[in-house]
Amino acid sequence: MKSSASCTSSLICASDCGFGLIKQAYKRTRVSTLADIAKVVENSSPESLLNIPQLVGLEDGTVLGNTFDWQAHLNPYFRKLPQIKSYQQFSFDANRPGVVLARTHSDAEPVSFQLLCDPEVLPPVVCVPALPAPGLATDSRPFCSDEAKDITCPAPQSTTQKRMMV
Repeated sequence: MKSSASCTSSLICASDCGFGLIKQAYKRTRVSTLADIAKVVENSSPESLLNIPQLVGLEDGTVLGNTFDWQAHLNPYFRKLPQIKSYQQFSFDANRPGVVLARTHSDAEPVSFQLLCDPEVLPPVVCVPALPAPGLATDSRPFCSDEAKDITCPAPQSTTQKRMMV
């Protein structure tokens, strides 16, 4: 498997183009809710359908796609790739688990790194616990439209309200 982290200067990355369209639409639109940002993404490329929004959660706390703490799960088994930002291309081979070949550019000689702490021990295939969804800070509330304030960043509950809910 090969992964390239760069586009040559003569090419435009499709992901960059799509993100640029979203940025243009976002600058012209008031966004206060997740539905608002999904609409911005959807409307950023109405003819080509290049950008398709996919929410992973709703304002009411409903989780549509879990977020997992992969870093905590994999840290005991892998080392970090030193100077990762200096490399542009990475390749992997299923016959050499834990080994990554990294290149600074397409014509460079690959540098081999063993990322597994112990090449004989692979991480277990287990269900990684989902992380709780983070909420917006209350200092974001003044920036939301009035009709979206209670949806996007509801006012914090007082201690009296919290006790009554228990």
